[in-house]
Amino acid sequence: MNYQDLPDESLLGLLIAGDSKAFEAIYQRYWRKLFGFTYQLVGSKEDCEEIIHDLMTSLWQNRERSNIRNLQVYIFIAARNLSNKYIKSKIDFRKYLEYQLINEILDNGDAEKIISPRDLDFAIEKALKKMPEKTATIFRLSKMDNMPVKKIALQMHLTDKAVEYHITKSLKVLREQLRGFTSYN
Repeated sequence: MNYQDLPDESLLGLLIAGDSKAFEAIYQRYWRKLFGFTYQLVGSKEDCEEIIHDLMTSLWQNRERSNIRNLQVYIFIAARNLSNKYIKSKIDFRKYLEYQLINEILDNGDAEKIISPRDLDFAIEKALKKMPEKTATIFRLSKMDNMPVKKIALQMHLTDKAVEYHITKSLKVLREQLRGFTSYN
C-alpha cells in the first residue's frame, strides 16, 4: 500500500489504529508546510523543528483519544497554538526580567534612566557567562526555552532537585548581577 496516495481521512483512520507508516506519511506530507507556517510565527529554525516535533509526538501519543475531523485543520491549529505558547513563554520571561529591573530602578530612585532591550539582553548574557556552564545551561533551558524541570533532568542526567537547585542559583546570580542595571551601565 502506498501511504502517500491515501487521503487524510484514510491516514487518520490508520493512525488511530496505531499504524506507524500512516504516521510517517502524515509527517512527510505536512512537515514542510508546518515548517514554513511556524517559521513565520517564531522566526527560528531550531524552534520550528522543536514545535513540529512536539506536535507530531503529541499526535502519535494521543492518537487513540483523538477526535480529529479534519487532519490538516487540526495540525495547523495545533502548530499555531504551540507557536503562540512558545512566543508567550519568551515574552513572559522577558517581561518578568523587565519588571524586576524596573522595580529595582524605581526603588533606587533612578526612574529617569531607560532600559533598552538590547542592553538588557547584553546584561543577561554577561551575567550568564559568569555562572558555571551547567547552571547557565539549565537556566536557559528552563527560563528561555520553557523546558519543564523533569525534561531538563532527563536531558542532563540530573535529579529534579539538582535542576531546581541550579535554577534557584542562577536566578540569585542574575538578581545580583543585574542589581542597579540601567542602559547607562
